[in-house]
Amino acid sequence: MQRILVVRGGAVGDVILALPAMGALRQAFPNAHIDAMGDAKRLSVACHPAYANAILDAEQWGIHRLYAGRSRIPGKWAAYLDRCNLVLFYLPASGTTLIDNIRRHCRGEVIAWPPHPSTGLHVVDHLLKPLHRYVNSGTPRAPRVFPGARNQRAASEFWRSAGLPEQGVLAIHPGSGGRHKLWPMEGWRHLLEWAAKNGVPGILISGPAEQERGIGPLLKSLNPGWQALSNAPLLDLAAILNKCAAFAGHDSGVTHLAAAVGIPTLALFGPTDPRVWGPRSQRACVLQAAAQGPLQLDNMPVEAVIRITRAMLDGSFQFTPSNSGHTRLRLPN
Repeated sequence: MQRILVVRGGAVGDVILALPAMGALRQAFPNAHIDAMGDAKRLSVACHPAYANAILDAEQWGIHRLYAGRSRIPGKWAAYLDRCNLVLFYLPASGTTLIDNIRRHCRGEVIAWPPHPSTGLHVVDHLLKPLHRYVNSGTPRAPRVFPGARNQRAASEFWRSAGLPEQGVLAIHPGSGGRHKLWPMEGWRHLLEWAAKNGVPGILISGPAEQERGIGPLLKSLNPGWQALSNAPLLDLAAILNKCAAFAGHDSGVTHLAAAVGIPTLALFGPTDPRVWGPRSQRACVLQAAAQGPLQLDNMPVEAVIRITRAMLDGSFQFTPSNSGHTRLRLPN
């Protein structure tokens, strides 16, 4: 293998959960040139010697043209595909036309694999399945994100300008791409009030989704002593999270990012199955109410969230990872 292309769409969490598959290819073919194609900002976490040599922006490459039947594709696409020894597409079944076009121009192996598992298999293991020939027992199955020196400098500058202490900082991301995954705002209000009362320093993380809903300013008003962080570049955010003592959030890309840099991570799960979508880290804990359905205050007690957050901050929380790669706690009804 001299050139490999991995195409991965989806949100931040989807990209992070695909990193072990890219890592497996890197271990199997250490001298190959590996490109990762998709959203360039999200795929920035894959541009590392452990994963990909380069990131290709799917928009700039006009990948949409490959969906148009047997139409003539741009010359740079045809030349690029002709050089590929392996193309791995994580693609829904609706992308058969695209795959047919790629196979017409690529003389190497082309693998089309659905991005979501149909069974209860964890998504990391599902994404590794088409690479079973190349995966050995030593292949890491937990995503890791490695901020570079520039990102670490940006994190240090943020830390200095925010006047944050070197230890004991809690990061919170109260949002997610899906409203059905959100803990009610009342819960976050109580957690922030506890932090203010006990002098816990913190960072309140928000992105476009939270800003559209007005969540960030609302929570900032509950604890004005906390530092707000909005729309940070992904690897800068990873470096900032790496300086924190603990993190709390929902089933979201930022939660997967916190787990992937290795800090104690509390993930509040409701309707999604953590055995499939939970963060895979020895230092991640998924907290889920026994009752099925969206997270609500009557089945996700604030006291439990505060207790676990406090234990993560003081280092007393006992992680007991399951087969899914994280500690899972189910609260009784």
